[in-house]
Amino acid sequence: MPATNSDEKGKTLQFLLILACYFGLHILLRVTVSHSLDYDEAEQAMLSQWLLPGYTEQPPLYTWIQHYLFRIFGESVFAVSLLKNSLLFLTYVFVFLSSRIILTNNRAAILATCSLLLIPQIAWESQRDMTHTTLVVFAAAASLYQAMRLMEKRTCFNYILWGLFLGIGFMAKANFGLFVVILLLTLSTFSEGRKVLFNWKIIFSLSVLFGLAGNYFYWMFNNQDIVFSATKKFKRAVDNYYIKGSISLVANSFLFLTPLWLFYLIFFPSGFDAKWWEERTFHQKFIARYIVFFFLVLLLVVLFFKVTYVKDRWLQPLLFAVPILFFSRVPSDKLTAGRCKGFLTVVGIAATTIYLAFTIRVTGASYIERFCRMNYPFIPMAEDIRATGFDSGLIISDNRFLAGNMHFQFPSSPALIPEFHFEDLPATQGFNNALVIWMADRSADVPEKLSSFLSDKYGINAEEYKVEYFEHLYKFARTEKVRLAVIFVPLKQPSPPILR
Repeated sequence: MPATNSDEKGKTLQFLLILACYFGLHILLRVTVSHSLDYDEAEQAMLSQWLLPGYTEQPPLYTWIQHYLFRIFGESVFAVSLLKNSLLFLTYVFVFLSSRIILTNNRAAILATCSLLLIPQIAWESQRDMTHTTLVVFAAAASLYQAMRLMEKRTCFNYILWGLFLGIGFMAKANFGLFVVILLLTLSTFSEGRKVLFNWKIIFSLSVLFGLAGNYFYWMFNNQDIVFSATKKFKRAVDNYYIKGSISLVANSFLFLTPLWLFYLIFFPSGFDAKWWEERTFHQKFIARYIVFFFLVLLLVVLFFKVTYVKDRWLQPLLFAVPILFFSRVPSDKLTAGRCKGFLTVVGIAATTIYLAFTIRVTGASYIERFCRMNYPFIPMAEDIRATGFDSGLIISDNRFLAGNMHFQFPSSPALIPEFHFEDLPATQGFNNALVIWMADRSADVPEKLSSFLSDKYGINAEEYKVEYFEHLYKFARTEKVRLAVIFVPLKQPSPPILR
């Protein structure tokens, strides 16, 4: 018997509840396994001390949200994990909603959404240690869904929502601009899409977009040195860059989708049929054209900017839609109960493996002989530092990871690093002492970067102060230890102040 609407709604609700439980369990695991922050998490703990129009080469929205979650829940690992897993959950939800429109099949929509758990960059890396990327993938998934909605119903409210999601994307990460270019090009090739783009109501989208992101665009214009510091991440070569870049784009796109394509081949080989374009719906042709434009636009970027290496995380807000494309190619009669059950079993195993791997990565670090940042023993380190008499003051480090984690241990002490001129903020003024901290295994003495900063900003000669070392076992270690180096210095006001 065909499924009734009530059956479909029941299965949808059950699926969304399972997703919510999965990400809820990740929050529980993250809070339980370690109170130390990973690198990107620690960076957010440092940046979110203040609400600023801009911070680093990345847009500020993630930091703003984290700031308010810290105010609500306190500066805690829970608040960090809640934001990340909420965004991941919402990403899956919007992929599911887009899939239902494009595929017109609830079973196929569930399979397409679950496929994200077979893309390691999304399922594992986003959970391991990513911040801005999780926000931009959510914004891309939501913007794609809202574009689908607008092609069905061009209401003022739908345009407002589209502007909101686009604004979130631009405020999340710079590579969202590529997604927007690809989406707009795809829309422009369909009459339904042109009706969306050339409707007077799009002024609502633009108003919301610039209302949300306009101030940041102005900050970008006045802080181009910070914004374009990200270009150092591109690997470039004068000779044969077009070959190296093109190969990198294709190879890393293939690796990005591994092992997903392999399980597709095993369970749904009909999706690889070459004769798939005929008798496709408008929405299914739309998502196919989106993927075509993805490769064309990325190839032009590679050639124009002479990029020789395309990082897999740059592909997340662009290739998340591949599962929707694939299931648009699988005939509905091939989505048999047996095939779907087998595929979902693999997805369940993948989800369980990710959960166990995240646990073992920290708790079994001593046995696999590889410690991660969540193994750092910041709580006992902070207790030893307090025993010296330091309880409040300025925290200065050459490392975002140390700065963010030490601020967590001393919440009333602002933490800063030399790069971003936070020493000029009013909140960092008026302190008469500072804790200067760095990795002792990298440098026994004060690193040159910190020494120059202390001299230039506070008139302090770091060599005049005794270096103290604090050593503790890694969390879950047997014998392995980590060592931090510290000097305690009196402070003068930074000179000269730099207004930014």
